[in-house]
Amino acid sequence: MKANILKLLLQSHADGDETSFRKAALQLAAAESSAGHTRIADEIRTVIGQMPAVASRKTASPVVDIAAPRGDLADILEGGHRDERLRDIVLRSEVRDLLLRVISENRSPGLLERFGVSPRRRLLFHGVPGCGKTLAASVLAGEMGLPLMTVRFDALFSRFLGSTAIQLRVIFAEMPRRPGVYLFDEFDSVAKARGDSQDVGEMNRVVTAFLQLVDADVSGSILVAATNHVELLDRAMFRRFDVIVPFEKPTREQLVDLLELRLSTLGLTPEHADNLAAHAEGWSFADVARACDDAVRTMALDDRHKISKCDVAQALDELKRRELPAAR
Repeated sequence: MKANILKLLLQSHADGDETSFRKAALQLAAAESSAGHTRIADEIRTVIGQMPAVASRKTASPVVDIAAPRGDLADILEGGHRDERLRDIVLRSEVRDLLLRVISENRSPGLLERFGVSPRRRLLFHGVPGCGKTLAASVLAGEMGLPLMTVRFDALFSRFLGSTAIQLRVIFAEMPRRPGVYLFDEFDSVAKARGDSQDVGEMNRVVTAFLQLVDADVSGSILVAATNHVELLDRAMFRRFDVIVPFEKPTREQLVDLLELRLSTLGLTPEHADNLAAHAEGWSFADVARACDDAVRTMALDDRHKISKCDVAQALDELKRRELPAAR
């Protein structure tokens, strides 16, 4: 794959196509990162960031980004490089440490493989909605310098009966060709326990196919499955994952951290964050993040550059009245 990227770099340079050159350079950085060469990858990205913005001198065939699925894959996969980092998410210390360990292992696979072991790259995230599972997958991709490839189950299951397992094989066949973090969100829709009287035999075949594909996968890509209903999963699924991570509703201390993360640069003080967190105990991270965004909108419409405690308190109260009671 690196040889192809280098050819694209040379061709786009020869054509004077600055946009395509940058895309190919970013692909090279992603390839180096996935190979464990994180220092080289960071240096490449730094050089790209220092390049001046120059209009293309010639319109050329665009470089195909490794994060942009093509053909039939575009119907069932959504891909893109992510900017999220560990600094952008609030996690329990043990979960943060676990993700850091997984990142470290996948950055240095050669150190492990010398002793006959490989990095852990199959992760199962489970927990209540809105508590960071999808964001954690984005953070994992961002830290690794890899695209996040999200499986669109709506497209996967909207095809003819019998084709779902085939489409899963297509996705797994893409994993060695397009290194990335592959996110199977709403995982219980594809991994539901076999033998469920409500399901047709087709779903049993899908589960069996997924188990076989995971067993055969040696791609090096990271597979993340996320579910709100871990109790529905087929028991055989758990043995296929190297790491099982629970995501729980945030504690008050974590809500304080989230409020400060989202709003401290706009003037919210630690004392105000602590007081406001008391009004949101039992909420999910997603609920509080939405209230933060609403408070910022109020500040912006008032043509202010500093947020107030009242802005956030009002946003929390409005969200609670408008939506949260019905959801609980």
